Amino acid sequence: MIIVRNKDISDRDLLSLAEVAYHSKLHPELIARFVSLGLLEPRKRYGTGELLFDSEAVLTAKKIWRLRQEHGINYAGVGLVLDLLDRIEFLELEVERLKALLNSQACMDI
Repeated sequence: MIIVRNKDISDRDLLSLAEVAYHSKLHPELIARFVSLGLLEPRKRYGTGELLFDSEAVLTAKKIWRLRQEHGINYAGVGLVLDLLDRIEFLELEVERLKALLNSQACMDI
């Protein structure tokens, strides 16, 4: 999965598993299952078993649920779809960056 994240997030900016569950309106055990399946990745893991997530995890959890419930995709398929969506997002950003570069080059040639 291609994930671009800010590395300078402090613990106070992170969400607990219970908070991710609350904000995504999903059961904490379901969030834990997503983690165990590798579909949702915590930002930090402590030896105590506590998991902390960035706010993007709420959107990802909702996306996983929607893919399963609305589209009937199994967990392996969900992982593949998430990877492909990340790749599409990355490529779209790259296209925009290259367009901007071309436009700046064109302006310099005038």
